[in-house]
Amino acid sequence: MIRFIKFYALEIYTAISMSILLIAGIVGYLSAIQKFALVYIFLFVLHEWEEMKYPGGFADSIAKMIGVEINEEMKRASRIPTSILLLAFTICPLVFHEYPIAILPIAFLGLFEGIVHIFAVKLFKCAKFYSPGLATAEIQAAVSIILFAYLIKNGALPFWGYLTGSAIMLVCFIAMQKSITAMVGFRYSDLPKKIKEQLQKQ
Repeated sequence: MIRFIKFYALEIYTAISMSILLIAGIVGYLSAIQKFALVYIFLFVLHEWEEMKYPGGFADSIAKMIGVEINEEMKRASRIPTSILLLAFTICPLVFHEYPIAILPIAFLGLFEGIVHIFAVKLFKCAKFYSPGLATAEIQAAVSIILFAYLIKNGALPFWGYLTGSAIMLVCFIAMQKSITAMVGFRYSDLPKKIKEQLQKQ
């Protein structure tokens, strides 16, 4: 069972996400926060498939950059921490939609993804202006900008709320990344050094 989960982590995540979208459609009335959360669920699924499968290559690019070798099972298993994070981030605003702060981690994550994937074009030395996952990452960023505009216009949160949301996203994202790097036998603390080395080679 464990090997099955590791090997089909992306497919399992996709099935769970699609089930949530289906249930939400059956339920009917949804708040604006819940609707935004459902949009992110759909985009995150597309993003994961773009990074890993069509066209894929994101895991290989990361492995090459940090100088480690990963096999197919490692690549597939790396989706487990990612799936847990994305499900937690998207389910929270669906359940606690009365509290707008619940959606801020995915709003900041969407914006962060858009920036990171543009940066990755140079970091991975991509031949074209594209890194695996770029297209859906930019759509995520656009949705995040629309969401921030909605929240600010409606005065949904005080300034400290946005700081808290960004901090939650950052802490959880780092924890996810540390889990992934540990799975391939790489120290997360060495990642900034590897990124710096890659930039110096440009």
